[in-house]
Amino acid sequence: MATSEPNNNDRFKPPGSSIDEVFKVVQGYASFGKAGSLSDIAKTTGLHETSISRNVGFLLSIGILEGGRNKSSTEIGKKLGLALMHNVSEEVESTLAEIVAKDEFLKSVLAAVRIRKGMDETSLRAHIAYSAGLSKTGSTTGTGAVVELLKRSGHLKAEDGKLVVSAPIARTPSDEAGPIQERHDPTAIQSVTRMVETTAPFSISIKIEVRCEPSDLDDLGLKLRKVVDDFSKHGADSAGEE
Repeated sequence: MATSEPNNNDRFKPPGSSIDEVFKVVQGYASFGKAGSLSDIAKTTGLHETSISRNVGFLLSIGILEGGRNKSSTEIGKKLGLALMHNVSEEVESTLAEIVAKDEFLKSVLAAVRIRKGMDETSLRAHIAYSAGLSKTGSTTGTGAVVELLKRSGHLKAEDGKLVVSAPIARTPSDEAGPIQERHDPTAIQSVTRMVETTAPFSISIKIEVRCEPSDLDDLGLKLRKVVDDFSKHGADSAGEE
């Protein structure tokens, strides 16, 4: 009985280039800003149309591109492309981690590494090729790119000569706000509070702005004196209660 080749995700298409060339294609679509043909992206990136074409299926399968004959970046594709263009390594890692966490095939690869408590890269690439249904004589460039993507996402790391599963950098809501948002350090606030407490007593200057009509000028002095006396009396009463 004939059996089909194993494939944990029928939609998954391995890339046909190194990860660096794959990332150039990602940036090309993100910078183009709308649905484009292979010719459009070739002009944007300087890559040959063939180089772009052999990676489009992979980018579609992991949700970075979308569309029919002409393709465009998805929202997460634009996010990754922008981070790559500006070389923001933390954003590249967190975006790749998000992509991996949503893709069933890539998650199954991580599961295999976790079950085996680590794999050497050659074995892992062979596992990816087998699971994706690639022929034994096919190019292994794409499997190397998949391994590199998992490493750059923070999901894989080298340890004792093997690749093991690791947790990517966790992003907090404050991290998502970006570096422009001002963040307050509770420790610093407590330090200021203690400093004020240990340097008491201290003086307070109060500025009073008086607005009055000409008819109020006659007894203005008396009214101001009363305000000062009231403050003085209140301060004396507070001191007596301590």
